[in-house]
Amino acid sequence: MDVLEHDGKQGVTAPHAAWELGAALGVHAVPVDDRNGVAVAQFLRMAADAWAATKAGEAADRALERVRFLRLLERGAEVALGDAVEDARESGASWAGVGWALNTSRQSAHERFTG
Repeated sequence: MDVLEHDGKQGVTAPHAAWELGAALGVHAVPVDDRNGVAVAQFLRMAADAWAATKAGEAADRALERVRFLRLLERGAEVALGDAVEDARESGASWAGVGWALNTSRQSAHERFTG
C-alpha cells in the first residue's frame, strides 16, 4: 500500500486518508462545474477547516492540520491526474487532447506526464 504522507513516525495510507477525507467532508456537496476553480477552492478550504477542527484544538495546530490535509489532497490529485492521463492516452486520446483538457499545450502535457 502506498504511503502518501509521512509525519516522521507513521505514514498515512491511501485508504486511511480517503476515509478521513470522507469524514471531514461530511454533508458538504462537491461543486460539479466551475471553470475558474473558485467554488472548488472554497469547498476545499471548508473541508480543510472541518478536518482541522477534528484533529487539533489550538489555532496554530489547526492551521498546520489544514496545511497537511491540503497537501494530502494535492498529492492524491496528482496521482489521480496521472492515472487519468494514462487512461486517456491508452484510450486513444492525443497529447493535443490531453493538453486541451489540462488547459496547456500538447508539448507541456507530454513533458509533464512522460518525463
